[in-house]
Amino acid sequence: MPEPAPMIVATPDDAEDIAHLRNRLAQWMVDNGIGQWVPGEYPSTLVAEEAARGEWFVWREADMLAAAVRIVWRDPDFWGADDDTEAGYIHGLMVAPEQRGRDLGTRIIQFCADYTLANGVTLQRLDTAADNAVLRKYYTAQGFTELRETRLPPQFHGTTHVVLMEKMLA
Repeated sequence: MPEPAPMIVATPDDAEDIAHLRNRLAQWMVDNGIGQWVPGEYPSTLVAEEAARGEWFVWREADMLAAAVRIVWRDPDFWGADDDTEAGYIHGLMVAPEQRGRDLGTRIIQFCADYTLANGVTLQRLDTAADNAVLRKYYTAQGFTELRETRLPPQFHGTTHVVLMEKMLA
């Protein structure tokens, strides 16, 4: 099992850093022909609202944002308004480019699983761009099963379809 991630609950004060990291990663995706995120589509004001609800977690090292992730308990935007399945829905899992190669993604996924279980929920869900073969393979290797493909919610623009994935937790 990977070493636990030193994640802490984000506050609205973290919103600018989280949005900035997302924009950096989105620009990298655009520059590398990956249709997943678009710079500027996830404003810091929205991140601040989500952080105020306790949905964002951050990993800081030397006062720099190394990684972030959002966990919610319902996800009608991606899974459908009629899906009332309780799960820990992972969104916006981000690792700063300069932190790559340290297996932080795996550690954050384990943090998400531990947090979900600690809240009495035994199912983890996420989505990824349907045409992002690298992330689909990565999440499959992390124990997630692909369930189906669906249209990307209209507020996002990086791609047209996402794959919905889930994993039962111990």
